[in-house]
Amino acid sequence: MNAVTHTHLSVPILHGLSLTVAPGHEKSLELAMPHLANIADAIYRFHSSPLLSEFMDTVLARFLRENDYTPKTAYMHQARMAKLKSVLTSANPGRRVAELGSADITAVKDELPKLLKLNSTSGSQGGNLQVYFQLFNRMLDEAAADRLIGEAIKIKGCKNTESKVTKAFLDSNLVSLFTSWPYQTYALDTPKDRVLLDAHSYCFWLMPLGLFTGARLNELCQLRAHDVIQDIHGVHLLSINANGFNKSLKNAQSEREIPICSKLISMGFLDFVDERRHTAGPDALLFSELAFDAKHLYSRAASRFFCGPVTGAGFIGLHCPVALEGGFNFKSFRRSFALRLEKSGVSSSTIAHLLGHLGGAPEVTSEHYLDKPLSLTLLEQLERGLSYNLPPGDMHWQHFKHLMNSQAGRKKRGRKAKKTLH
Repeated sequence: MNAVTHTHLSVPILHGLSLTVAPGHEKSLELAMPHLANIADAIYRFHSSPLLSEFMDTVLARFLRENDYTPKTAYMHQARMAKLKSVLTSANPGRRVAELGSADITAVKDELPKLLKLNSTSGSQGGNLQVYFQLFNRMLDEAAADRLIGEAIKIKGCKNTESKVTKAFLDSNLVSLFTSWPYQTYALDTPKDRVLLDAHSYCFWLMPLGLFTGARLNELCQLRAHDVIQDIHGVHLLSINANGFNKSLKNAQSEREIPICSKLISMGFLDFVDERRHTAGPDALLFSELAFDAKHLYSRAASRFFCGPVTGAGFIGLHCPVALEGGFNFKSFRRSFALRLEKSGVSSSTIAHLLGHLGGAPEVTSEHYLDKPLSLTLLEQLERGLSYNLPPGDMHWQHFKHLMNSQAGRKKRGRKAKKTLH
């Protein structure tokens, strides 16, 4: 008697792939049939999926187009996406978007902090991670919207301590800073090695400018001679704008004009500006020692000098020891500016205008000021409100110039700056 052989039942799913059922297991095939479409969809999605690295570049390009970021912020987002790409694709550059899954969330949480720690001296890693997570989620959202991944996944925000609020300087701190070497009296015959640090013009001017204008560090570092103007009412103004090569602002509200108070004038600021204008023309950078780069704009050297690579390592930490505890940096001058004006009764909207904050608008309510031009009104408020207990000595640009001239021809200390266009 011949034995009856039952052949296996085969159901094609996709080209090159079939589901085979042994005799007697037809019920299993019946249960599997509704899910075959999902299997086919997953296979098709994988083969039509772009490379993950290319997709991340596309997402970043869309993100930057949709937001009016400054060059520095755009650079930071590009650097962040590059680090995320390293975590997700360094072991497998050929990965496709369809391969993204919950394991990648774990990888980002575990590997990204290690990557950031390699070259970081910042104490704000928690807040920094949160920005990376938001960018990672943006990429996941777009992958899900384009049906490149099977299910929507998200990385949850990291636990993070609140960022430290920048502290304002006390009068005692300001006395320490403004009795330090840039503000001492130097004669024409000052020995070239009396001050071991290189005497650059920004070492003298940036602190008083920050204290009496409230401007951001890069806003001051990128100033050009044509940004110091005098209006028809005779008020000298500092014009904060993006008019010039490689100049930029944090946002549209940052463009403003700040009256130059008498303290800066008595220190010789207008004389310094005239010198730069006469030497190099109206478009000259005020601080010629500062160079531009895409990441740090014009403020790299100045930030390193005042704040140092780690908290308390720079000029501020050296001459204001409380800065070692954290919370003090160049922005503390801006904070001091705002608090002094607030204590003197200047309205919050006017202070916001002077600082270049969103929604800031000069507010003039006193009858005493109704018949005065805005620039005169703001100047009077600055003169009255910015009362600091600075050392009584004769802090003047001419003295610092004597120090700079004494160092002429001396071999400069530290690494040689890269040559860049201003």
